[in-house]
Parts: sequence; structure tokens; C-alpha cells
Amino acid sequence: MGQKEMTVNILPTRTWNRLGMNESQIQIEWPEESVLIKPERLAAGVTWEKEISGKEWNEIQTGMGREYDAMAAECGTAGANRTDTVNGTAVAEENAGAGSIYRLTAEAAAVLQNENTEWTVLCVDYKNGSYQNRLCLDAKENSRLNVLIVFRSGEDAQGTSSFQVKVHAEKNAKVQLQEVQLLGAGYTCLSDIGASCGENATFELLKLELGAGKVYAGCLTELEGKKSAFDAKIGYYTSVNQKLDMNYTVRHRGKKTESMMEVSGVLQDGSSKLFRGTIDFVPGCAGAKGTEREDVLLLGDDIVNQTIPLILCAEEDVEGNHGASMGDLDDATLFYLCSRGLSREEAERMVARARIDALNELVADEAVQKQVQEFMNQKR
Repeated sequence: MGQKEMTVNILPTRTWNRLGMNESQIQIEWPEESVLIKPERLAAGVTWEKEISGKEWNEIQTGMGREYDAMAAECGTAGANRTDTVNGTAVAEENAGAGSIYRLTAEAAAVLQNENTEWTVLCVDYKNGSYQNRLCLDAKENSRLNVLIVFRSGEDAQGTSSFQVKVHAEKNAKVQLQEVQLLGAGYTCLSDIGASCGENATFELLKLELGAGKVYAGCLTELEGKKSAFDAKIGYYTSVNQKLDMNYTVRHRGKKTESMMEVSGVLQDGSSKLFRGTIDFVPGCAGAKGTEREDVLLLGDDIVNQTIPLILCAEEDVEGNHGASMGDLDDATLFYLCSRGLSREEAERMVARARIDALNELVADEAVQKQVQEFMNQKR
């Protein structure tokens, strides 16, 4: 269907236009197919189904913005009449219509939340082409839903991966979402997340952005209910002229809500990164607390590193913190490692890998951890 231009990753409040960081303009190939997804492992108490219509999910806003969300919804309408996987039953066609909507639902747990640690694992494998998928995570009251998604392609594959996740966590529910992105350099990756959390609900997000030539990622979490919480750990490693553009926003609406966003990454070899991190305290969120931190290791020349930490405050009784540290490997650490027989390049690579390894240890599946290690071994 040709090229599509849109504005994505828009800051909730504009800053100085000259910085060129308020939003991003992108041009992508309009998705014509969806990847057929079947869970490699489905946790007990969780159902997997194909959504005929995603209209009820359209109210949940996402981090990449309304234009992208509208595209995803339009693609979802186009793909709604195609057959697809329902409860693990295979279909004849390899790909469904563009924008096919899947749903994972967790009912009320028969055991305490902290005892339910099973994970549902989804592997999304891309070939050459442009693809759009949507996934809805529906955590009912007192339930727990743990989902790990791995995005993969061949090393020489080219195309666009467009994947949207919407999360609805009801009262006392807990959702853990892990996304591991291992796409080839010829891919453009669009990763969009939107979440709504009810009273005492928790949404925990772990993301590893390691592949793809261009990555546009956004996440908007609405802490609607009292004592709801959001925790995000984001790791990235860019090289060989990779571009990473991120927009993470948490909006505190309920009283005594809490959020934490921790970002740790490595930039090298002429790559670029833009991170927008916003904590938005809206009227009525008394007692809310929010923190965001970023730690960036810079290795090499011609690196572009941009960060916008924002705290928007329309409520008096709140606590917001933000901080960022960036720089190359300090001389003391470099001297110590080189005195142990490592070259400068080996020392820098070891420290850089340690950042990713620390987050990789949190990935819920050992086989996926090994895939990350193998991917990083080939990365230069």
C-alpha cells in the first residue's frame, strides 16, 4: 500500500523546538501482513485467542501516539476477517491479514499472586516484508499474567516490524511483560505499548533493544487506581549507525501511585539515541512517587546521545526524581582491566556487555537468554 508518513513519540509537553526532540517524523512501508503467532509455552490459567474486534481496547492510549495507534487500529480492521490461530489451532495460511489482534487473558488466580510465576512465551519470527501485529494483555482482578516476547529475523532480512501491546490490569492484578528485540540490521522496528492499571495493580516492563537498524519505541502507562505501580527496566546496545528513538511516559492519576523507570545502555560506532522520559503527576494523585534514571556508556566517535527527562507536576503532595549519567569508561577501571592483560577494546567490550548481561539475567527463559548471548557475540 506504499509509504506512510506519521508523527510518533510526541512529548506530553513541548520543549524548545530548536532541539528537535519534541517528536519524530517517520516514513514507513504500510504493513500488508501479520506474523502468525503461536505461543511456544502457555502458562496455566491463561487463555490465548484471536480477537475478532479490538474496539474496546482503543481507549487505551500508547507511547508512540495517536497517529500510530490509528494505523494499528486500521490494520486490525483489515485483518479481522482473516482466519488465524485460536487456542493453538494452526491455520492453512502462513500469515494472517495485517494488524491481526491476539489476546492473552488471565483469570483470578487460585493461589496467591506471588506464587504464580509461570510464563507465557511468544516468539515472533520475521522474513522480508512489512508486518503489523497487536496483542492485548487482559489481567482480570486478582490475577497474574507473565509474558515474554522475542522478536527475531534473519541477519540479512529487511523490512518493518510493527508490534503493539495494550495492557489492562484490573484491581490487584500484576502484569509482567518482557520484550527482547533481536532483529537484523535491515529492519525498522516499531514497538508500541499502552497500559491501564486499576487499584493496587502492578505493571512491570523489561525491554532489551539490541537489533534493527532503526528502532522507534514508546510506552504510556496510566496509573488509574489507588496504589497502582509501574516499574520499567530498559536496556539497549547500539552500534554500526543504529538509530534508537524512545518515548516513555507514566501518568499518575490515582493516589499513592508509584513508578520507577531505569534505563541502561551503550552507544558506539556512530550510533544515535534519543530517550524521552516523562513522569506526569495530574491533579488528584496525592502521595504519588515517581523516579527515572538513565546511565549511558559512550564508546567511539560520531555518537549522538540525547535525553529529555521531564517531570510534570499539577499536584502538590507528590515526589518526583530524575537523573542521568553518561560518559566513556573511566581511566581507573580501564587501567585496572588493561593491567590484567586486556586490550582497551576488550576492556570496553567487557564492561559494555556486562550492562546487557545484567538485564539478560532477568529474562524469564534460559533459551532466550542464550539467544541474547549469541546475538551479542556477533554484534560489533
